[in-house]
Amino acid sequence: MARSTKAAKAKRTTKKAAKKKRAGTAAAYRASGFKSLAMHVTEQDGRRTFEALRSERPATSTFSLAVNQPENVDPESAAKRILDHALASKAMPSLTAPVVDGTESSFKSLGVETVPLTGTSIVKFRQQVKGIPVYGSLVSVELGDKNEMVSLNSNLAEPDVKSYVAKISPQDALKKIAAEAGYGRELPERTPVLNLYYDQKGKWHLAYVVEDVRSRKKSKTPGRDMPLIYDYVVDALTGALVAELPRTPTETSNGMDELGNDQTFGIVREGSKKVMRDDTLNIETYDFSFGDPERADLPGNLVAHPFSSAAVSAHCNATIVAKFLRDVLKRNNIDNMGGRMISTVNCVVKRFEQPPAGSKIWLNAFWDGTQMVYGQAKFDGKLRSLSAALDVVAHELFHGVTGDTARLVYLGETGALNESYSDIFGIIISNVGEPDMEKWNWLIGDGISSGLEALRDMEDPTRFGQPKLMSNFVVLPLTEQGDSGGVHTNSGIHNFAAFKVMTAKDGDGFLFKPSELAAIFYIALTQQLSRQSTFSDSRRGVVLATRSLFRTLPQDQIDARVAAVEAGFNAAGIR
Repeated sequence: MARSTKAAKAKRTTKKAAKKKRAGTAAAYRASGFKSLAMHVTEQDGRRTFEALRSERPATSTFSLAVNQPENVDPESAAKRILDHALASKAMPSLTAPVVDGTESSFKSLGVETVPLTGTSIVKFRQQVKGIPVYGSLVSVELGDKNEMVSLNSNLAEPDVKSYVAKISPQDALKKIAAEAGYGRELPERTPVLNLYYDQKGKWHLAYVVEDVRSRKKSKTPGRDMPLIYDYVVDALTGALVAELPRTPTETSNGMDELGNDQTFGIVREGSKKVMRDDTLNIETYDFSFGDPERADLPGNLVAHPFSSAAVSAHCNATIVAKFLRDVLKRNNIDNMGGRMISTVNCVVKRFEQPPAGSKIWLNAFWDGTQMVYGQAKFDGKLRSLSAALDVVAHELFHGVTGDTARLVYLGETGALNESYSDIFGIIISNVGEPDMEKWNWLIGDGISSGLEALRDMEDPTRFGQPKLMSNFVVLPLTEQGDSGGVHTNSGIHNFAAFKVMTAKDGDGFLFKPSELAAIFYIALTQQLSRQSTFSDSRRGVVLATRSLFRTLPQDQIDARVAAVEAGFNAAGIR
């Protein structure tokens, strides 16, 4: 994807002469060390720029032959050529391949994904410097009819490291991780991959990144111990641990009472037994018999008839989420490949069980990186599984979707964004049976117990101690004690922005249908965000998703919807 040095120099000169760009094409450096840009064919600047790029094609070697035109090649090849041309063209001075230590960045395709909701294809690219991927970088090229560009979204950086040659081996990196993760002399069965990583302190590292390591260490925070998945980052020059990035959200105290309604759900027969396996949706539900998920292997025993109410709740709510993913978002289960959706009920972390001794209470539910795990709490004096709460189930399962797509790290503002997207879909899915949005319940976790009103309120985050404005962002330590930098606190800011978008109205009522809201936020999360995305990145992604979803409408209707999205984020102070 590299272009000639002469072309690069010419473009950088043009770029300096075009510092002041219109808002639609401006790209300002952020505190995160990345430079962002977003452009769409339905906005004036985007349309003008894309037309200029097309007009240049006859004079370029990339598109000189008819056989090389976008409509004559596959989407990935088309996107590569379009991006290569855009990087070299003076028609798009705000997009350049960053030059680091005299070497121009290259871009590696991450593959093509067809988005049924918009009828477009998106090809993602990762920035590389000297062949090393830049962690958190992303270029998304969206293609429409005849593989022509619909949008371009980029997040690029100019890493600054002392050396691009590792001084420690991958084996040494695994030894460091084994010590940090509580493995002793045993090494995790994972492969370290060199990346250029920008840490929370604003420093670049040549580092090994090792993903999805199941931690065996013990928590320092009572009540927070559970199987946890982390990504580890180890400096490849010094061997020091740079970051321990949680992949398993640690949401606590979720749940509502089991409603006692009769349900119909899929099962299979194993011999003479009826068991909780839905082969159509690939959903399975297990029972852990109040065992400790830290001390024994999940998932437990496949639930057999007679079915407990806890298992019925878990199974049926997982079914609702799976059908929503398939029917509304056109996603085939969590992994989009029809993979198993596993739930385990009746779990207790026994080292921190509440008195009296032997209590079965464990007020928790979480996605452990591979499946759902449910505890239970007292409601009106009776033990109830947290699997009864559809908003809790949807929230936690969507952490799985996030982990399989954007992989938003679970720290600081990015972690808060991770939490917020799960809240957004928890609210949408739990209200899916209420067509009148005026009657929607915006509380999250209400009904957990008789003594707790709710955990969060998207309409008014301050009601439960969350900020709703960026000016009130709370800076907390990136530790368990600091809630990984306030991921459950600052999520209120993005939640409030989402609430304002979701409740936007025109003269005829709500501007967006529930299915449209789901599509907008889903496309933004899965196609426009990456590992270290911020609230501002989400704003950019949601705007692009809105433009793509409604791009066939008249321009004034597109503009109205985009204005509503921007007003929602403005209300929360997210720019």
